[in-house]
Amino acid sequence: MLPTRERILKVAAEIIAHEGLRQFTAKNLANKVGISDAAIFKHFSTMDEIAEEIIRRYTTECLSRTREAVSSDGSSIEKLERVIESHIDLLEKTKGVVPIICFEFARSNKRNLKRLINEFLETYAGMIKSVLEEGIKKGEIAADIDLDEASFSFIGFMQAKAFQWFIRGKKGKIIKDKETVKKLLLRGLKKL
Repeated sequence: MLPTRERILKVAAEIIAHEGLRQFTAKNLANKVGISDAAIFKHFSTMDEIAEEIIRRYTTECLSRTREAVSSDGSSIEKLERVIESHIDLLEKTKGVVPIICFEFARSNKRNLKRLINEFLETYAGMIKSVLEEGIKKGEIAADIDLDEASFSFIGFMQAKAFQWFIRGKKGKIIKDKETVKKLLLRGLKKL
């Protein structure tokens, strides 16, 4: 059995993703974890702290995986393939919950959480952009692409797949075929 702090984080993520921010209350969370409202605040000082921890864990792992992929050996296309694969693996591991949570908080009035999400997006896109720039220099990537559009498209595509999976009732894998996704994201980048 998970420690109480970990159960709180797991259930909180599920509430936000499946029920929305309005249901992300200490009372609802405590009921689902099987503890008192007060017990939640023995582990976290605020509900925002819970959300921040969920977001920070996901974004840290995603950035770590991305950093590893972009610093690996190989062509820029091979590096981008590894980024896509690691992002898909993380989506599957988390059941797409955290991208939904990031979207929920991105449209909220929680400035600290929005800042965290924005920092993640900028860092992730910056890593993708550096690989694209490297690929252009090596003649592997088309020089006529908008680097910002291309780099943010990686995150946008994964976000869209998570939404689609939730809307369709959370059945099966979020991404059924990694190879098709890689082709969709990479074909337009390759220099012909």
